[in-house]
Amino acid sequence: MRQYLFVLLALLSFGVLANPIDDTCPEHTIHGAPVSAITENNQYICHLNYAIHYRYDTKTAEFVVEHLDKADIAGPAVRKDDFRPDPLVDDSKEATLADYKGVPFDRGHLVPAADNRASDKQMSESFFLTNMVPQDPGHNRGIWKQLEVGVRNTAVNKDIYVISGTIYHPGYKTIGNNVGIPSELWKIVYDAKTGESIAFLFPNVKLPVKDLPKYATSVKNIEQATGLDFFPKLNGAGEDKYDLSKWPEIK
Repeated sequence: MRQYLFVLLALLSFGVLANPIDDTCPEHTIHGAPVSAITENNQYICHLNYAIHYRYDTKTAEFVVEHLDKADIAGPAVRKDDFRPDPLVDDSKEATLADYKGVPFDRGHLVPAADNRASDKQMSESFFLTNMVPQDPGHNRGIWKQLEVGVRNTAVNKDIYVISGTIYHPGYKTIGNNVGIPSELWKIVYDAKTGESIAFLFPNVKLPVKDLPKYATSVKNIEQATGLDFFPKLNGAGEDKYDLSKWPEIK
């Protein structure tokens, strides 16, 4: 086990720590970090620009949270593709570079590298394998990339919080040493000023980029699909509504 193993494991009772992200790195969230029904074989991890709820069974994140601002997207750091294990996770519970070798899937970022340009350290942390999922290349380099660009364009003029994550259907496939291939991927964007939100839910397959608006949905629908409780302090207020016209940069 690495000596820097993050101490706030979900093996701790939720009665002791209801939400470790809220206790340790609340700057990445608004209205409370998502509350998961997964309470075993998991770990909460804080990094400079994002936090993760990590699953040991799939060796991927259930979700990642980030507060995206101009400094994150317009800083001086450049991408170096230094993919590597996360030092805060036990080796036996994490994917390796070898797991992705020779398979028809990308190491797909949940928090994009381009959201982490504020510093070299921040950029480098975006390449931890805990932030990666096996992603269909046509999806990762197509409609998902288009959404990421739209979210960054939104962050130029709005104070936004972003949550991205995975869904695994029964019988999901794996690569390498049991690294789960997500059945679906999703992303939520929340405007801190207006309280408006929008979400997107996709199958993990190549999709026409022009169809991005067709996959827009509400936060409530993502909650129903995942079992997560997003923005728990809001008690569901406004989570059943979305208006794509209010997010013109995402198209």
